Order: sequence, then C-alpha cells, then structure tokens
Amino acid sequence: MRLFFAVKISDAVAAEVSAAMKAFPVRNPPWRWIPPENMHLTLKFLGEVDERLLDGLKEAGAEAASAAKPFRIVYGPFGAFPNLARPRVLFFQAVEGAQGLAALAKALEEGAERLGVPREDRPFRAHLTLARVKEPLPRAMVEKLASVPALPPRAAQAVDRFVLMRSHLARSGATYEEVAGFPLA
Repeated sequence: MRLFFAVKISDAVAAEVSAAMKAFPVRNPPWRWIPPENMHLTLKFLGEVDERLLDGLKEAGAEAASAAKPFRIVYGPFGAFPNLARPRVLFFQAVEGAQGLAALAKALEEGAERLGVPREDRPFRAHLTLARVKEPLPRAMVEKLASVPALPPRAAQAVDRFVLMRSHLARSGATYEEVAGFPLA
C-alpha cells in the first residue's frame, strides 16, 4: 500500500489556492493542477509499504502527535523544486508554522525509520504542492512563474491533527483515503 503522513488543508486555504490558480499568469499550462480536494501538506512520504507495518506506523504517528501542541500555519510565497528556472514541482510555501511542521516531519521520519522505512534524502521543506511539471518549460513560461504572487496572509489554518493517508493511483489521477488520524496533544 502506498502511504504518506500529511496535514489536510482547510476549506479556507483551499479557496485561496483555487483563486490563485484561476488568476495564474500561465494560461493552458502543460501540467494538471492537483484538485483542491486532494491538496495536503506532506509530512512524510512513505511510498509502497508492506501492510504488516501499518500498526507500527500508526504507533509512530500517535507518538509524534502526543509530543506536539497545536499551532498555526500561514502559506505565502510561490516556488518550485528544484527551482523556478527548471520547475518539476510547483508549490506555495508554508512560512508561519514551518518549525512545527518540521518537528512533526522529523518525529515521523524517525518513527518510520525504526520500522525499516528508508529516510528521506532531501531536507524537509513545508510546502503545498499545486502541480507536477513533467517536461521542461519554455523560457517565456518560466519567466511568468517568477511573477506569481504569494498567497494573502488569510491563507492560514490551525493544525491540531495530521493523518496517515493511502494513495490510490489511476490514469485519471490519485485519490486519497484517510487510514488514521492523529490529534496533537
């Protein structure tokens, strides 16, 4: 089963992101936007995991949640991985609350590693993925990406829980199923 730990985005944040996508400076982009109902902030991507690890992952999630207090996140600047010049992933970065998210991600990384799940090579960076870019973009399009405004400060939400999600891949796109929820202490 394909799994990941994530924070679901609030309806208010989804509305702000949807408005930003409608006003995006690139018309008819060569990528598919992630539907707002599928948007989330990934804390730890686990990938394909043996079902026998599920109870251990739930325990790791509960342990991480019990050590964290609720906090607030605010989304802001637009960005891309690895960078705007060669975008592969388009996102809005979480600015306020990034330390709280990083602490949760670290605890989940350690808990998953104890179960034999490989550690992520890249450092955690709190972001909300908007789209995955499959091919290099024309220069004019890349230049337009640099003009994408940050989300307004009202693109904020409380984080008082996170979830373990299962991803079901299909030609039409991924669908997600909540496997377990973890309220923060």
